Amino acid sequence: MKNRIITISDKGTVNVPNKDIRMTICEIADLFGIFYQTAKTNIRTIEKSGVGSGDYSMSGTVEGTKVSSDYYGLEMVTALAFRVKSAKTEAFRSWVIKKAMRQELTTIPILLTQNALLN
Repeated sequence: MKNRIITISDKGTVNVPNKDIRMTICEIADLFGIFYQTAKTNIRTIEKSGVGSGDYSMSGTVEGTKVSSDYYGLEMVTALAFRVKSAKTEAFRSWVIKKAMRQELTTIPILLTQNALLN
């Protein structure tokens, strides 16, 4: 199964697939241009704080008495982007903020009726 991953171009364009995101720590580290150990340490800290968690439905890794997820979704990627600093995390944070602030235009149909008494 091919992982559904987020990509960031060199120009800072963020591409997020419409389907559920499933990324490994290595893919997340590569996405943000940070070291694997930096990504792993910060992800474990985020999990301990309860802010985000991984996807345990696919697979997990046992480390002593702890089971860690091998795949993470958009929630963890976003939490990590606000925790570490790199050029690509800044591009991703900007994308997240633009998405959150964007107002969707919706069309509301209005039916006009006239009450008239016919005599």
